[in-house]
Amino acid sequence: MKKLFFGLVLASQFAFSQDLKVMTYNIRLSLESDKENSWDKRKEDALALMFYYHPDYFGVQEAVPQQMTDIKTSLKDYDYVGVGRDDGKNQGEYSAIFYDKTKLEVTKSGTFWLSETPEKPSKGWDAAYNRVCTYAFFKIKKTGKQFLAMNLHFDHVGDVARVNSAKLILEKIKELNPKNLPLTLTGDFNLTDDSEPIKIISQSLDNAYYHSKKPHYGPKGTFQAFDINVPAKERIDYIFVKGFDTETIRTINDRRENLLYPSDHFPILAEIGFKK
Repeated sequence: MKKLFFGLVLASQFAFSQDLKVMTYNIRLSLESDKENSWDKRKEDALALMFYYHPDYFGVQEAVPQQMTDIKTSLKDYDYVGVGRDDGKNQGEYSAIFYDKTKLEVTKSGTFWLSETPEKPSKGWDAAYNRVCTYAFFKIKKTGKQFLAMNLHFDHVGDVARVNSAKLILEKIKELNPKNLPLTLTGDFNLTDDSEPIKIISQSLDNAYYHSKKPHYGPKGTFQAFDINVPAKERIDYIFVKGFDTETIRTINDRRENLLYPSDHFPILAEIGFKK
């Protein structure tokens, strides 16, 4: 009887009210110089991973136009919002948001640049490249609940750019979301969480890694540079939330049949629920 009671207590502790599954995934742009890790050789596995875990919506980083087409063509339930960072149309990398169109409806969306002129294609401050943030307001078809999703890719070089990008993100949240709807912010931030930009964002949003009801599962690091022999140490990919409870969060370190990784980053998957 005691064993049964103990089991019921444990079950109640982990009985989650999950409303949504969200994922962030830097899929690594398509480069032939990656050889055995080139997109053509790993795309089937990367797409199978997305299909298997089937998040309700997910942000991608480094996705070039052909990869966007591959994802859209292969994942029949999904559509996306986002534009190429070079021209605001279809040139350069996307930081797009894919969503399951059978479950979610987009009510408004857009992309802004992480720069002094966020309304047009531009490179900000000391950044090496144009960087963007794509956003979408979603309505859950079944319940009518609404929320804001944002997805980005910070620069990998510019320290000033990354600090100012963090500040810009928080300004844009206030500007875009005056109704204070629940929101998620996903992306490759190219920074560990002891850095100033991550601390700036963490003052306003919850880092899901630390706020999950069930402990994080999987490796702490998210960037492994395709190296299967050394554990991933740097966690530079994040899911931030506001107005949501994080029920579970995991770093997915699945390998391909040949034991190589589907990307040089691990995706992060979180189950979240609207705060009551």
